Amino acid sequence: MPEKKTKLILDTNIWISFLISDRLKYLDNIIFGHTIQLVFSEELIEEFITVSRRAKFEEFFKEKDIEKLLELFRIYGVLYKIKSRIKNCRDPKDNFLLSLAVDSGADYLTTGDKDLLEIRKIGKTRIISLHELEEIL
Repeated sequence: MPEKKTKLILDTNIWISFLISDRLKYLDNIIFGHTIQLVFSEELIEEFITVSRRAKFEEFFKEKDIEKLLELFRIYGVLYKIKSRIKNCRDPKDNFLLSLAVDSGADYLTTGDKDLLEIRKIGKTRIISLHELEEIL
């Protein structure tokens, strides 16, 4: 019987930090290994594209680089359609992540966003910091 993969949502702020900072390169083996299933939604991918195109990230993300990253997301991730309309977050623009967590049955939502971190858990999903993810995995 195949081992159950840990379902992991990485918030856009974690993806951006991972991609522009060498200090997070150790996550390569975790994220792109065989024990993690990355969880995405159209909303999360759209947010990543929007953020990565901001002027302050121009030097890090060229259009062809964004396309390559999106292909990696498709290879290593599973795309879920958000059906829930959860409204538990103080910042309404982050509610889609809570809905994704519930709809996907994710084990973890990793973020640096304090509004999400203070919720701690939604459904079966633990909302954790990058530091907590490092300790768990």
